[in-house]
Amino acid sequence: MKSIPSQIAFAAIAVTLAAAGRRNIPAVPIQDSPFGNQYWMVASATIHPALDVDLDGKADTDLLLLVPPCERDDADRYLDDGTILTNRGPVNCDEDEEREEETGTWSYDPATKTLVMEKYDGSQPVEAHLESASAQQIVFVAKHRSSGATHIIRTTLKTKKM
Repeated sequence: MKSIPSQIAFAAIAVTLAAAGRRNIPAVPIQDSPFGNQYWMVASATIHPALDVDLDGKADTDLLLLVPPCERDDADRYLDDGTILTNRGPVNCDEDEEREEETGTWSYDPATKTLVMEKYDGSQPVEAHLESASAQQIVFVAKHRSSGATHIIRTTLKTKKM
């Protein structure tokens, strides 16, 4: 089973964000979200100023370097009932991996343009702000505070035909 695919989406790694406390996300219909009825893949995830996220001693801006190759083809669909359905794509991490499975919950507040996403893998919830949205691309921004600075994480999602 894959462990990171959507943690990168919208905030680029739970380790990087370490959001405070777990939230209960209600399973109620979500209106006015930017997702529509399609699958979304992470096209890019960056952090500025750069931060050594892979602990190699060099500051990084590309957060996708933390995503295993077998997870880069994953795509998420954000269902109206507040659940996240992940399609694992053609490249599998495990032999017995399910093609599609429910992997978490999400909520979106159109008034504040805030997304909260919680994966079932035990990582911390991710909270991000909608920067822009079109039918083919969505950009979310989140903040991360390290010991040395406040960092901006920008995650770009693009639609994936299934």
